[in-house]
This record gives sequence, structure tokens and C-alpha cells, in this order.
Amino acid sequence: MIEEDKRTTKWDKDKNQYVDNPEKITVKLPYSPDEKPFGVPGNLYIIGTMNTADRSVEALDTALRRRFDFKEMMPKPELATEKIYDYKLSEILTTINNRIRVLKDREHQIGHSYFMKCKTDVDLKNVFKNNIVPLLQEYFYGNYAYIGLVLGDGFVKKEDAKPKFASLDGFTYDSDNEPTYRLLTDDEWGTLNMKNALDNLKVNKSDTSENVAENEQLS
Repeated sequence: MIEEDKRTTKWDKDKNQYVDNPEKITVKLPYSPDEKPFGVPGNLYIIGTMNTADRSVEALDTALRRRFDFKEMMPKPELATEKIYDYKLSEILTTINNRIRVLKDREHQIGHSYFMKCKTDVDLKNVFKNNIVPLLQEYFYGNYAYIGLVLGDGFVKKEDAKPKFASLDGFTYDSDNEPTYRLLTDDEWGTLNMKNALDNLKVNKSDTSENVAENEQLS
């Protein structure tokens, strides 16, 4: 009933108004037997959002596409206008997403909403700890080396202590030649120097007029 040609009314261009639709489909609601049949009017707009990285709704995709127009809404880093430690949040987000596109795909880019609520370095640290890092864990299935490639060694550490393996019929595993990585502990998050972490993230600063003006002043 939500398809345009099945609604109770349709737009008449000549009359410039909604008129009765002879092709309409209505139903009798079971809990309202005395009411008029229910139908969807032509001037009702149904707007929904979905994350394309969420493959749990893939089975619904065909049915949804028959009934809705789809408009892609990619991240808009320019909406994150704050600047922390001389780093624009828009540039931090762009840098992270550029790496995700290479290591994963464009559908898994991080949205700008996480960064729009950041006003201080504490806010930014909480976003990385509670949103960005857990999201990347899901994306890369616990491959912390890939997370490190995206965020740098300010957020991902190399394991120092490695287990020694027993031998099995003369075979053993040499863990010293296989580097492993881990995420920050709660204590390390508490003492994290956010400026150093951002320095190690290697943010790609855009060549904006503001940056050009700063460089001209320095020269």
C-alpha cells in the first residue's frame, strides 16, 4: 500500500491537488472493525535510514528497493568544524576514512556524527575509546595490526611479552618472529596523551587557504 500507485490519493497535475486514486488498496484493521478501511494517502512521506555496512538487512534489500527511492548519504567531514590540538576534526575523519576505504571498502567509512559532539580533547578521547576503536574491531575482526594502520601506534601497541610454546614432535612456534598487537588498556586510556596520539595518527592536513596563509606568514 505504500507504493505510489496503490495509495488512496494521487497527485493531479491539472488540478494541482491530490484526488481519489481508483487503483488504491485499503484494508480492514482487525482492531478497528467499525472504522473506515485503512489506506496510505498520497501526501504521506515515509523516510527511513539504514547503514549499508549492516549486512543483517541484506535479505530485505530487494523488497525495500521496489518500494523506496534510495539516496546515498556519505560522510560529510566538513560538518565537524571543531579544531583540537591544531588538528581539524574534519581532517582526522577524512584521514581515517581514506585508510578504511583501502583496507576495507567505501561502505564502511565512519560517519561525521561521532565528531560533531567533540568540543575538547576529553570528548575526542571518549569518541575514539567508545566508538571508533570498537567499530574498527568489528570491521577488521580483531586484526589489531589493521587497526594500527588506520589509527597509528598511539592507539595500538605492540605486544611485549609473548608466550613460549611447547614443542610437538620437534615442531614449535617461534612467536618472536611473529609480531602481535593489542589495544590500549583502561589504565592506558586514562593516561593517554591525546596530542601525541594524534601526532602518531599522521593526519593528512588539507591544503586550505587557511593553511596556505599560515605557511606564508611563517616564511
